[in-house]
Amino acid sequence: MKPRIIMTVLSVVLVVFAGVVGYFWLTRAAGVFNPEDEVQAGNVAPDFSVQLLTGETFTLSEQIGTVVVLDFWATWCGPCVAKMPIMQALSEQFGESVTFVGVNVGEPQSRVQAFIDERGFTFPVGVDERGYIHRYLYPSPGIPYMVVINRQGLITATFLGGGQDMKALYEAAILDALR
Repeated sequence: MKPRIIMTVLSVVLVVFAGVVGYFWLTRAAGVFNPEDEVQAGNVAPDFSVQLLTGETFTLSEQIGTVVVLDFWATWCGPCVAKMPIMQALSEQFGESVTFVGVNVGEPQSRVQAFIDERGFTFPVGVDERGYIHRYLYPSPGIPYMVVINRQGLITATFLGGGQDMKALYEAAILDALR
C-alpha cells in the first residue's frame, strides 16, 4: 500500500476510535443511563443521604434492620403522579414495619413541597435537586422507579414504571423483603 493510503486509513480509524471513546465519555459524564450500572436484586443498596421535606436527613445506612422502599419520581411525570396514591396506601398498610421514602429527582424543594401539601401525602419525601442519587447510585432508564431493600441492606426488587395493577406486585415484594 502506498504511504498516503495507509495514513488515510489510520486517520479514519483514529477519528472513529476518538468518536466512540468521546461518545461513551460524554454520555457517562452527562448521566445518560448505562444498563450495566443498574442496581440488581442481591446487590448491596448504595448508601446515600437526602434531606426530607420535614428538614430531617434520611441516611440509608442508618436503616439497617428495617425494610426500606425507595420511590424515585418527579411532579412532571404522569406515571409517577398516578403511583403516589399507591405509595401512600402501602405506607399506611405497612406502618412502621417498612420505611417508605419518595425521592424526587431534579426539582426544587419548593415545587415538591407544594405538590405534596396539595395532595396530602404523608410518607417521607426527599428532594434530590441535582438528580445525583438517581443518576449515579440508583440509575434506571426512567421513572417512576421503585427499589425494595431488605433488613440486611440488600436490594430484593426493582420496578420501573407504575400503574394501579402494580400494587399487588409491590406488596408481594415488600412482604418478601420482610421475611
